Amino acid sequence: MNIEFIKTPYTTSPGMKKNKGEVFTRTPREYYLSEKKKELHTWGESLHGTTKEAKEKDLVKKLSDFCGLKQTSNIKEVALQLEEDIAIMYNGKLSSICFCFPSNWVPTKKLGQGLKSLHQPVGDGEQLLKASSKISNVMQKQKIIRWIWTITTSSSLSNYPEYKKPDLRGLESLYLRVETQTTAPLTKESSLFFVRVDVVPLKEVWSQDILDSVNSMTEEVLVYKNLLKIKELLNSIAV
Repeated sequence: MNIEFIKTPYTTSPGMKKNKGEVFTRTPREYYLSEKKKELHTWGESLHGTTKEAKEKDLVKKLSDFCGLKQTSNIKEVALQLEEDIAIMYNGKLSSICFCFPSNWVPTKKLGQGLKSLHQPVGDGEQLLKASSKISNVMQKQKIIRWIWTITTSSSLSNYPEYKKPDLRGLESLYLRVETQTTAPLTKESSLFFVRVDVVPLKEVWSQDILDSVNSMTEEVLVYKNLLKIKELLNSIAV
């Protein structure tokens, strides 16, 4: 895995880049599709939903057309054909979503919220909150890409809030969790938001860059990411 997106000092600023490539994986891996079905079976409609306004605007049908899939108005049917989780923003608000692999939040509870509200829980996230309106505007005009990462004891693609993370036992119990977030305009007032999750054993990608970035995090970020004990461990062992 390329980890060039891991920077020091660590920052929660948007870090958006213009995306010149694909916004979703054209040939999804079967493992992802299988895991999505498991999560949907377990958590059901808490993972997917569409607002009345999005239904009236046929935004999910426009999404299926964008992806080259059989036309449908069911966001879950689209998501089950993609490796990525998927959401639709309309006039800056979350209007449709199917996130099978959320990161400690319940997807449908966020329906109707704008980016500023969606970013509110982020630790030390003042810059991100200030940029929320700008991000919404950019998403409706061009393709962008950014990466979000953390270190966790869970090897699961999903970090649904009800899951209990395994205990911290040492380096062998740690994983790098990366979200590759891509966006694309859908209509003049709406945009698509794709998230691919990758989880790999930390020891397979370990570098001094990771430790330096963790050590540069503020305490607020460390608490938000649940990295206080992990930081202590990483600094106490010879990796």
